[in-house]
Amino acid sequence: MNEEVTRPEWIGIDSCSPLEGQPQADPRKVLTMSRDPLLLGQRGQVRSFVRDLYQRLPLPVRRRLKVFRHTHETPLHTMLPLPLPETIHIDPSNLCNFRCVFCPTADKELLASVHRPQGMMDFDLFTKIIDELKSMTDRQGRRLSLLHLYKDGEPLIHRRFPEMAAYAKRADVAELVSTTSNGALLTEELSIKLIESGLDQIRFSIIHVNADGYRRLTRTFSDYERVRANIAFLHGEKKRRKSRLHVLVKTNDSGLSEEEKGRFVKDFTPLADMLTIDTLMGWSLSEVKDFTLGVAVATGMDSVSPLRERRVCPEPFARLAVNFDGQVSVCCVDWSYGTIVGDLRTETLAEVWNGEKLREFRLTHLEGRREAIPACAHCQYIMGAPLRRDLDKHASRLASIYRGA
Repeated sequence: MNEEVTRPEWIGIDSCSPLEGQPQADPRKVLTMSRDPLLLGQRGQVRSFVRDLYQRLPLPVRRRLKVFRHTHETPLHTMLPLPLPETIHIDPSNLCNFRCVFCPTADKELLASVHRPQGMMDFDLFTKIIDELKSMTDRQGRRLSLLHLYKDGEPLIHRRFPEMAAYAKRADVAELVSTTSNGALLTEELSIKLIESGLDQIRFSIIHVNADGYRRLTRTFSDYERVRANIAFLHGEKKRRKSRLHVLVKTNDSGLSEEEKGRFVKDFTPLADMLTIDTLMGWSLSEVKDFTLGVAVATGMDSVSPLRERRVCPEPFARLAVNFDGQVSVCCVDWSYGTIVGDLRTETLAEVWNGEKLREFRLTHLEGRREAIPACAHCQYIMGAPLRRDLDKHASRLASIYRGA
């Protein structure tokens, strides 16, 4: 058994961010490159090769590289304005089979109070979005860093999810196409379809490490061993097929004991390419409910970046999140649909990204008026953003740029 299986990489990772350790291109340099399709394809092959090589390196080497990257990666403020997002989330379904106590989607009364719609994305709407994204990436001569097919719900509820993943991969619009799942709905047949779709990464969220913990936290499910068996089959099958699908298994520290954390490591080390223990996150509208369950949270979801007061959120400048019905939020933690800046049922993706609503949203943050947006006013997520994404010291300069956009 090789080291990558017996000792998966161990890091914290922001669930809204690209895979840690993956080289991120500076858009200013990318835009000077040739837009010839053949060369673009060759660059994609090189990036895939580098990513695969990184994942095969010994764990101590990967850790040193990760520290170097965090120290020397390009600050976001030097890259703005971006011609297209770094990351886009698309929500196949905002329905979920769990009712986790730390997740807004589980609180039906809370959702009703903000009149959040429920449903699954129409497949034709999904293909429209991907086709428009393809036009943008071809025009700019670069791809997204990450296309994450997940936001508020359980993606595998959508029966056409493998088709969605395959369609996105064929379009070649992102360096990494990924999703997040709780693993309970995974079957052998579905596992094979996911592998064959070409999906680059799947993140499994493990709620607890025993049946009682699952029952208490999800309020709908208690079969911990079934989740383990589902992931074991997928991981084994992808290895047998020599698939490049990257299996990340994570859990949230919802007050886990050291013994429970140890069991998580022991149980999933053979079944994953990467393990993480994430910090609970307060979401947007953090004041309406304690989504951190009283746990003393000191870092962002990457478990590294310390929480600090910020005036400017980096999300509207680098990311978008498309809800199941085509409405566009500025970030993945907008569970209340309180940051809507467009509707892809009637607008194109380029129109939203370059549109007046998003420009005004950005200026609201840059001009120190974030409290005017209820969803953003007390958002805990902004406090844990990595240092490279800090825009506060550059707000005045950036505001001048976006006023003239």
